[in-house]
Amino acid sequence: MYKAFITEDEYPARLRVKKLLSAYSDEIELVGESDNGKGAIEQIEQLRPDVLFLDIHLPDMTGFEMLAKLTYQPLVIFTTAYEAYAIKAFETYSIDYLVKPFDAQRFKKAIEKLRKFGQQKKTIDYKKLEALLVEKTKKTVSTSLPIKMKDRILLVEYTDICFLKAEDKYVQIFTESGKSYLSDQSLGHFEKSLPDLFIRVHRSYIINRTFIGEIRKYFKGKLILIMKDKGGTSITTGSTYSAGVRRLLGV
Repeated sequence: MYKAFITEDEYPARLRVKKLLSAYSDEIELVGESDNGKGAIEQIEQLRPDVLFLDIHLPDMTGFEMLAKLTYQPLVIFTTAYEAYAIKAFETYSIDYLVKPFDAQRFKKAIEKLRKFGQQKKTIDYKKLEALLVEKTKKTVSTSLPIKMKDRILLVEYTDICFLKAEDKYVQIFTESGKSYLSDQSLGHFEKSLPDLFIRVHRSYIINRTFIGEIRKYFKGKLILIMKDKGGTSITTGSTYSAGVRRLLGV
């Protein structure tokens, strides 16, 4: 029986892993979870799980920094938003990786690889994997959203943007701190240009899924998403978007 621990700051992804793990309760026991590196280290050292489901991007440190602070090396299945160009590194230097959003079939393959890898008891060079990923991601084109403001262009980091809301002919861009910016570009334009962290949940809203703090079920299959911005904004999914959002979030 494997003991498993989830370290993932995105609530939907954490919920998805827990739900999928329940199908393997006869061989994998979930012993704990954390949404940050520091909290994970304390629990992992105490619980000594055999396998980690680990996000690389944590709010207080990277997944690799967290691994370096552990006094032993557990097996790791990464949950990641890395694009295909970096995947070869995962295939060589880790047990497996799950690109968010992932489905039950892909999760099953990761568990099958865990079974094989656990029997071999190999040591994995996670430092080498980190170095390769750093090299690969140097080619990333954009980390911020350019917003035209009269005679200047303001760059707002994607990681600071909580959600976008269409209002008449404009789009308001809201950040975690409560600041907002007005753009004359359409929500459709942003839907095409924003990275995969952002999903269209309503004809008037695009959200950064890393800022979802809570998900509540609503009538007719809709969801109420409680965001982790300063005001705790509540956004209800639109009828035509609800099924897709539920699939992406794994709920």
